[in-house]
Amino acid sequence: MKVRDAILVAYRGLTRHWVRATLNVLGIVAGVASVIMLVSVAHSVSSSAKSAVEGLGANLVVVYPSGTPSSGVQIGIGTPSSLTSNDVTALSNIANVPDAVQAVPSAGISMNVNASAHTWQTDVIGTTQGFGIARGYTLSQGVSYGYSAVASAQNVVILGQTVARQLFPTVDPIGQHVLINQQDFTVIGEYAARGYSGLYNQDDLVVMPITTAWDFVLPTTAARIQQILVQATSPNTTAKVATEVTNTLLHQHSITNPALADFRVVTQQDLVAGAERVGTVMQWMLGAVALIALLTGGIGIMSLMLATVGERAYEIGVRRAVGASREDILGQFLIEALLLSILGGIAGIALGFGGATFTGDVFTDLPAPVVTGFAVLIAAGVALVIGVGAGLYPAVRASLLQPVEAVHRQ
Repeated sequence: MKVRDAILVAYRGLTRHWVRATLNVLGIVAGVASVIMLVSVAHSVSSSAKSAVEGLGANLVVVYPSGTPSSGVQIGIGTPSSLTSNDVTALSNIANVPDAVQAVPSAGISMNVNASAHTWQTDVIGTTQGFGIARGYTLSQGVSYGYSAVASAQNVVILGQTVARQLFPTVDPIGQHVLINQQDFTVIGEYAARGYSGLYNQDDLVVMPITTAWDFVLPTTAARIQQILVQATSPNTTAKVATEVTNTLLHQHSITNPALADFRVVTQQDLVAGAERVGTVMQWMLGAVALIALLTGGIGIMSLMLATVGERAYEIGVRRAVGASREDILGQFLIEALLLSILGGIAGIALGFGGATFTGDVFTDLPAPVVTGFAVLIAAGVALVIGVGAGLYPAVRASLLQPVEAVHRQ
């Protein structure tokens, strides 16, 4: 039998049971759409996490306070004594870390910032004058503070653009005053817009001298230094800087066994690799969930085809009696399953694209799902495989029916 005739016969067979066929197609539609949407969401989250790490700045080695490892469990994470000002001084010494440009300590807290009738909750960060260079921030207007402002704990701040627009929507923020923790601060600068890095709005921050933060903003129980950014001379020297930083801090803390270190040293490349690993695991996990939904649709197709074989036994017997071969019957039922998969796949791809767009428009605080060609190919390919696989067994059963047996079943 010609392929065109086989497709026509299969199409007529499906239209006779169009309600059941439609319900089973919906399983494939939901499965394909789920694969596309979930893989796209995982991909966008992974990309956002990677972008967030890369947005930290250039050539950075990050030092975090950490508890002493005990049986594989970190205890005392973030204790105030983990990192100190003496550590920053030691890391700033070129004799200790010759491949570093600078060491920048920071400590921060999320709190309300007030100006006239406006209030905005943001990240208030205390740091030194090298923060902008280390993190890649530049000023759009005003000036930055220097060493003297840090040494004398001056009440000055630099605003990110988001904070500036929220607190001073109609006036120039430079020279204005803001209230933080019941203390008055003068705005001396405004950072140029950086935009989002992953989920983090890089323009939603207030920066001040770290000594000022210690005196007026941070709770007395908070760590005075929450992290230290050590800027390497180039991307090629970050690994050497990480080693130099580790050795310096081990000496500073009088620790002879590196396994007992009360700090963690992580390069920016390590953070990027970690974000990529998490994203990959997320994609596989969400993809597996979506494939289960797609497999459910395939099971629906198999149940339809098995039921159809019994209901259409007389039709099969008549076709065999007038000369149809087993291959013709096998091809007919396989094509029916394939048509269901193709129709469901096309509709599922369209729904997946629409769902991804809708999700990005509605949940604006989350990364917009990015539909990739890989996700579409995987969904479409698996839909076809499952469709053909689900139709194979019923097709074989139909082809094995003898004409007399099939007619007598009726």
